[in-house]
Amino acid sequence: MSSNSGKPWSLRRRLLWQLVLAFGVLLGGLFIALDLLVDRAMFHQLDQVLAARTTSLAQQLQEGDEPRQAVLSAWDIAGHTEFFAIYDAAGRLRMASHNSGDQPLRLPHAERSHEAGNIRLPDGHSGRYRQVILKRGAFAGGHLVLATERESWDQAESEMHGVLWLGLLLSILAAVLLCMLLLRQAFAHMAREAQRLPHDGPPAQSVLPSTPSELHPFVSAAYAALQTSWALTERERRFSRSVAHELRTPVAEINIASERALAQDNKDALRHGLQQVQQAGARMQRSIEALLALVRFESGQERPQTDPLDLAALLRRQAEALACPQLQLRLPLEAWVICDAGMLEGIISNLLQNAIEYGDVQTEVIVQLCDVGAELVLEVRNRASQLSQEALACFGERHWRGQSEGSAQHAGLGLALVYAMAQALGLKVAFALDAGELCARVSGLQRMG
Repeated sequence: MSSNSGKPWSLRRRLLWQLVLAFGVLLGGLFIALDLLVDRAMFHQLDQVLAARTTSLAQQLQEGDEPRQAVLSAWDIAGHTEFFAIYDAAGRLRMASHNSGDQPLRLPHAERSHEAGNIRLPDGHSGRYRQVILKRGAFAGGHLVLATERESWDQAESEMHGVLWLGLLLSILAAVLLCMLLLRQAFAHMAREAQRLPHDGPPAQSVLPSTPSELHPFVSAAYAALQTSWALTERERRFSRSVAHELRTPVAEINIASERALAQDNKDALRHGLQQVQQAGARMQRSIEALLALVRFESGQERPQTDPLDLAALLRRQAEALACPQLQLRLPLEAWVICDAGMLEGIISNLLQNAIEYGDVQTEVIVQLCDVGAELVLEVRNRASQLSQEALACFGERHWRGQSEGSAQHAGLGLALVYAMAQALGLKVAFALDAGELCARVSGLQRMG
């Protein structure tokens, strides 16, 4: 059934007729093979019995010049189901059993010395015959044809066919019912597992070990879709919490400043209130822009566009823009790498600003590039005597602010953005604190050439 028809279809119904067709073809072929083997075995046994009887009668007929009456009288028994006929070399009937009546056995093939096959008996029943040539005695050169009824054999064959047909139908029915039962149990098990899945996040362990191996591709695809849904939901929740967290204080400041300015009929007070509103609005704008950028990077909506760029020149431009005398650049003349210029600039800008604002006052911030094989490693070092190892573990968390004079003016999203952009670029960002010196390392920058 086409998936574009819009009509619902039943997996159970489709599997039912497919199983019936498959088992029908398979068991039907098996039935035909068994039928042929049984028929061959039955008639082979009948032909062996008939051959023995024909040989015995032929030997008795060839013992003298005239047929012995004792031999022929054995065929005068009423209801005898065996018949014989003797033909000479010219194909003329010479003798037939008395129970043949007026319709003796015909000579099937006068030119063949030994043959077996099916024949119509004098009493009208179906039979099986055997033909031999008599070499001695009164009928030397003639043909002996001996036949016996095969209806009992045909009846046994029919009964065997009935047993095979019944076995075939019962096997198909049992196989289909078993498959449907197993399918029902499998889907019931999947339904129970699906009901146990949490709605707000992935389970503690994978669901694959508890499902049949044949359903792993289906379960894996469904689980991947659920993980995407959970990730989207979690990003929406974090974004909502971040918006509420970041905008609560500026909105309160705007309301307080507006109320104070309106309560005083003073031009200077109004101007001061508007300045406070403007500053709060600027912080709100920075927070919203940082949150939106973080969401784009984490969700993969903004993908890197890699191009050759001179990392040394980029670092010098960033230092000039900050215009901070504390920055000490230890860079080569050129350092060409393959990277996204905008994202890398965002990483560098946040790292340099954090080093300047959160480091010890009037201490150097050293920026240098280190060669590590085919890669470059960017290092930013500064003194941070007030920083603890516990605080270092919070780097990259949203809304975490260090202790500095301007920390209240920041959204606490800078390092979270650094980690998100680094992940999008395939870079690794690590921080280390040694004897009061903080070192930020950005590794994985691929050199050109």
